[in-house]
Amino acid sequence: MAVSSNLRQKKAHMTLLYNKLIRKMALGLFFFLALTALVYASILPQKYDLKVGDVAQEDIRARKDAINTVATRKLQQAAADSVSKKYILDHNITRESKDEITQIFDSIRQVRSRDYLDEQGKANALKRMIDKNLSEETYVQAVKMDNSSLRELETITKAILEKVMEGGVKEDSIDRAKAYIIEEFRNIKLPQEVKNMGEDIAFSAIKYNMVYDREATEKEQQEAMNAVEPVKIARNQILIEKGTTVTAEQRELLKELGLLVQDRRVNLSLLAGAMLMVAILEGILAVAIYFFHRGLYENELYLSLLALIILSTLVISIGIKAISNFLIPLAAGSMLISILINPFIAIISSFIMSIAVGIMLGNDFIFSVVAFLGAVAGVFCTVKVSQRVDLTKSGGIIGLVNFALIMGIGLLNNNPLWTTLRQSSWGIISGILSSVLTIGTLPFLESAFGITTSIKLLELSNPNQALLRKLMIDAPGTYHHSIIVGNLAEAAAEAVGADPLLARVGANYHDIGKLKRPYFFIENQFTSDNPHDKLNPTLSALIITSHVKDGLEIAREYRLPASIRDFIAQHHGTTLLSFFYNKATTGTDKKPDEASFRYEGPKPQTREVAIVMLADSAEAAVRSMSSPTSGKIDGLIRQIIKDKLADGQLDESDLTLKELDKIAGAFSRVLTGIFHTRIEYPDRLKELEGKQAKNA
Repeated sequence: MAVSSNLRQKKAHMTLLYNKLIRKMALGLFFFLALTALVYASILPQKYDLKVGDVAQEDIRARKDAINTVATRKLQQAAADSVSKKYILDHNITRESKDEITQIFDSIRQVRSRDYLDEQGKANALKRMIDKNLSEETYVQAVKMDNSSLRELETITKAILEKVMEGGVKEDSIDRAKAYIIEEFRNIKLPQEVKNMGEDIAFSAIKYNMVYDREATEKEQQEAMNAVEPVKIARNQILIEKGTTVTAEQRELLKELGLLVQDRRVNLSLLAGAMLMVAILEGILAVAIYFFHRGLYENELYLSLLALIILSTLVISIGIKAISNFLIPLAAGSMLISILINPFIAIISSFIMSIAVGIMLGNDFIFSVVAFLGAVAGVFCTVKVSQRVDLTKSGGIIGLVNFALIMGIGLLNNNPLWTTLRQSSWGIISGILSSVLTIGTLPFLESAFGITTSIKLLELSNPNQALLRKLMIDAPGTYHHSIIVGNLAEAAAEAVGADPLLARVGANYHDIGKLKRPYFFIENQFTSDNPHDKLNPTLSALIITSHVKDGLEIAREYRLPASIRDFIAQHHGTTLLSFFYNKATTGTDKKPDEASFRYEGPKPQTREVAIVMLADSAEAAVRSMSSPTSGKIDGLIRQIIKDKLADGQLDESDLTLKELDKIAGAFSRVLTGIFHTRIEYPDRLKELEGKQAKNA
């Protein structure tokens, strides 16, 4: 049975850990998606609904450095058009043309051999055989020539054609090539009618042999296009001036830059970049929390608060950047995190938020530097904040830091003095705005997340608080006791590095349950009549222990924070009411149930509550001593601590033996100063009594 119970407990514990891990992962995923959405939405350029012919209602500027693809394409096209076409000389075409001349002359010789035909018949036969649109004179001359002249003309015609064609003949230069042929024949000593025949035959055979080389042309055109310098667009450069009629080219440029509302495409490059940067930033924050502040890692409520403050601060930053990038109140988020969670985490969060702001402002990390250092100044200002007016002072300090930073950056960049002063003034306003936002939101966050800040604790420690005033009037002995216990707890907490303010305020309220029946508690009994003398010990124990439950009811009525309610519930732990237990056992052999004489608990869960438990017992014990001395006080305190330790009341408070020794020393110093034995001065006393008698 015991094994089975242990297995069930282990399984329940593992399930709890698994559920906590799932919730943390869900919170981390939500934070990642929300921050990515913020970053992505802020870096998307503003889009415009413009058509050709519309008039621009504002200056349209480039949101980042870019390439004017429209103008660049025009220049590239002009460069490509300026490249002349490339041709390649095809020698096969030259040979084909020469072969045609050979065929013509072979045909002439063939017809000339037909002796049964007269010259006209031969001319007609030759015309039918050679379909080259030769002139009539060429056909007649061909059949009249002798064989020697014909061979000579064939040789000359081929030579001239080859010479002209080897020089390269393009499709659009056939006429020029024919002119060259005429010029060549003019220099030949032949009868004119023979020259005319050779020219006519050459004209019929000539062809363009310069073939267009597409590959070479396109290659040279591409080289020319690549040599064109892209037309660059600088960030904030005006693309279309206000009042200008939009041209087709300008609209095309807006389309290329993704500045038209009709372009609903997701910019995958921007989205991927945003996701990567957010993942890195969230990873840095998670590692810092896990390794340097494990308590925050285990507290899902505080993790949610941290995510809420960071996201809210960035949302406000996006809205305010329209006024000025130097107005962003990043310090507000940092101060809230410092006050509500932890200053170290606030500095890490400031770094995360400042990098995110730099990205959202177009990767201009000058603003990140100003925002981060201003936020760090805010964290330093809130480390020792004691009241809300201190936050107002913090706003002034942050504003001065921002002013100095912006001035320094402006002077380093040689900006005009007036411009630098104007920008620096936004830094001062940013500090004041951060203070206003912190003061305004702090109470709501304290209430919503049940966090008790040092400011709230100081407000609760004010004697004018309604509950403390009621305690002082209705139960003055308990009030005085609580004040002394608070002093003891504060001194001891300082000695062991606990929270002295929390310990003191918790001590002030730890016994408010005694307000319900104040005269049942000895510190409020100003006569010798003790109501417990007439009551059964069990009933007396019930009345005494019920002040814890009564205190919790009063605390809820007055809306005391959970951290203070812990002191009320835990300051007695499960301590035994030994006086009434011993009274119940006197004169009887049957021992009563010990559980009826113990407080319900729980035992102190924190060092501060445990210190108040020890201070409560020590103050009551020392107050009851007849003739306290320093040694007796110290010995009694250490015995009380030893008894509490032996009874297991400190088991869940994480106090070490070394810390308990320091606590005993702190208690001893304070209580010795309060309850030390007074030295009487009889002579002086008689002198004062004599003066009083005379005055009477």
